[in-house]
Amino acid sequence: MKQIKDFFTQEECDWFLWYDTVLPETRDNGLRYQSMCHYAQPFFADKLKELQEKLPKNEEITTVNINHDYGAGGIHSDGYLEHDKEDSIANSYLIPIKYTGEERYYTLVFSQLSRRAITFNAETGLGNAGITTYKQTTREEYGLDNTPFEKSDYGFLTHLDYNSLAGFTVDKVHEWQLGTAMQWPRERFHVSANFSGNYPRSSVLILTRYT
Repeated sequence: MKQIKDFFTQEECDWFLWYDTVLPETRDNGLRYQSMCHYAQPFFADKLKELQEKLPKNEEITTVNINHDYGAGGIHSDGYLEHDKEDSIANSYLIPIKYTGEERYYTLVFSQLSRRAITFNAETGLGNAGITTYKQTTREEYGLDNTPFEKSDYGFLTHLDYNSLAGFTVDKVHEWQLGTAMQWPRERFHVSANFSGNYPRSSVLILTRYT
């Protein structure tokens, strides 16, 4: 897990903000607006090639999303879905492209993992808000123990029920920086730290697989 400074220039951040305005479909999942980039468009194929050149040679991009968050999300992994379950999943890259200086934003990565894309949104008090395409799971189903969650870390996650976090351990706290990619293995559970939502933020999410 690491941060890659200057992964995007300001010009590239602005390009994705523009590109989002011309995409035909935006989904609202209750915590964010999300656009799926359309690879079939010829001019995006060039951009995809540029993105691919920023990554290790043994990784191939499978997904590029543009997200506009207005609420903090829940714990989930970016593992495989049914259509790509045979993939050798690699890494997630989250790159902030717009936010105000009124708040500091963080993404927390946990030690626990799941190669399948699953979420604890309902279990942690968010109900069906947030990621709705991933399988909802429970603490019991996953096999979490009852070790109390570290209280100093809970200051980041006050939008989630404290007791539901027992058994989770934070491995890395990424602070958002414009144009800096935050990278972690796709199977790792991760979550947005709480924020007010008064100042919506935007990011690009890139998922890869090993070739």
